[in-house]
Amino acid sequence: MNSSRISALERLAAGLVEGARRELMLTPKPGLVDCRNTGSHPDLSLTLMEASIDIVADFVSATVASLIRGEPFECQKNLGIAAEQRLYAELGTNTHKGFIFLAGMLLIARWHTDGDDETRLRETLSQLSIRFFRTAPVVASNGQRVREAYQAQGIVGETAAGMPALFDVAMPAFRAAMRRHGDVERASFAMMARLMQCVEDTTTLHRVGPLGLHRLKKDGQRLERLIADGGDYLSCLEALDHDYIRMNMTMGGVADMIGMSFGVLLACGELDRSNAAETSVQRVAMVG
Repeated sequence: MNSSRISALERLAAGLVEGARRELMLTPKPGLVDCRNTGSHPDLSLTLMEASIDIVADFVSATVASLIRGEPFECQKNLGIAAEQRLYAELGTNTHKGFIFLAGMLLIARWHTDGDDETRLRETLSQLSIRFFRTAPVVASNGQRVREAYQAQGIVGETAAGMPALFDVAMPAFRAAMRRHGDVERASFAMMARLMQCVEDTTTLHRVGPLGLHRLKKDGQRLERLIADGGDYLSCLEALDHDYIRMNMTMGGVADMIGMSFGVLLACGELDRSNAAETSVQRVAMVG
């Protein structure tokens, strides 16, 4: 067994779990659960979201073990289904359902690519995704209903295209902001701003419809300009959070991709594991 191949997979797995935790702690996030409030999700809490991430961690660990044992794709697919069912059974919610799918597919693609070539990784990811949805039964869900009602692609199109929101949007935005500002928090929000403009977020569509996606894009543009120009982006985020709560608007797809991006950046060594999320938490603690 190739030890470097296993190490790379385990490093990515650990990064993805930590990435989900970093996304949760990033504060403030409009309409999403963070350290300040539960956004447009009165049925959720920070504690419940942390419990959800524990389920994600168990799923990721099981997926890594399955891949190392050489088990077929169907086994990893079943692990994902079991993790989603566990979310509902233990927490009564689908909190990290999208993240479980995205993380699982990326881990499987990384194992079968057996190398650091991003182009090959994305090609493998695309092939696996197409294979998954070709054989997956159509299940009634909010995401499925939204995709049919608005001819949206959402997470299906995202993975089939090799996760462009991750590789072409989020990580380049984070890197560019780090080069310009040298500040992890600012770069994290710059990444979020760019994702708000690019992700076809089916949770936004479900809650608010096409006008919600239009609003999300415009807000992302304004936020990106504020961050680039050194403006008061934190006050802007707090105001957007107030608006999104009033509108019952959220952006779960954006949140999933933030967590995925943090995960890959951690695995690549571009994000420091020791302090990447501390600034937001410490600032909120001081305000509280």
